[in-house]
Amino acid sequence: MRSPKPPLKDAKLASYGEMLVRCLMKAFDKPLAAHGIELTRPKVKAYRNTIKTPCGRFNQKRAPAFYCSATRTIYWPMSSDDGPEAYTYARLGYVGMIAHEFGHHLQAASGMLGEYGLRAYRTKSRSKRYLLSRRLELQAQCFEGVFLAVAAQSLELSSNDRYQLRIWHAYTGDEDPPSGRKPDHGSSAAQTRWLNRGLDSADFGRCNTWKAKKKSVK
Repeated sequence: MRSPKPPLKDAKLASYGEMLVRCLMKAFDKPLAAHGIELTRPKVKAYRNTIKTPCGRFNQKRAPAFYCSATRTIYWPMSSDDGPEAYTYARLGYVGMIAHEFGHHLQAASGMLGEYGLRAYRTKSRSKRYLLSRRLELQAQCFEGVFLAVAAQSLELSSNDRYQLRIWHAYTGDEDPPSGRKPDHGSSAAQTRWLNRGLDSADFGRCNTWKAKKKSVK
């Protein structure tokens, strides 16, 4: 595995993220409105150290970004693109990461995120809560793939880009590292599977993780 590409300078993270969000809105605003889903443009906030939000306190670890539906904001820790296994390994890593968080914004706009929260609150089983979390995250992964497919021409998406994204997600699964992750995002294999489903279909309808068999969302 080669070294990651030089990451964006911290001062440029928020503006670059906002540019990507505008592109996502342009791609999906009107098509989703035709189905009764009204989108507002989420904000992007890059931060150092920790930040307190209505969704909790976020630090520089655990995830490359966080979405909070209460503020309709993607929170972007500035150090998340600095490590040797960061998403900067892939040419479209930044795009994929923002598209995934935008996927959570779509879930919020459609009511799925609220329903997830209600179900997770009602269940007392930790394993069932983790299963619900994986369904949520893997659907956002599939939504990411849909955007990459829709924007493939303008992004000049290549087979090498898909390979790089697959290698990146080989390091983001619940199994890596075994002692440091909770089983709440899905294995690397599951993440790649649902990303590819979105990429190959360019269809949100193919992203129904809620009715998928348990073995496909492990």
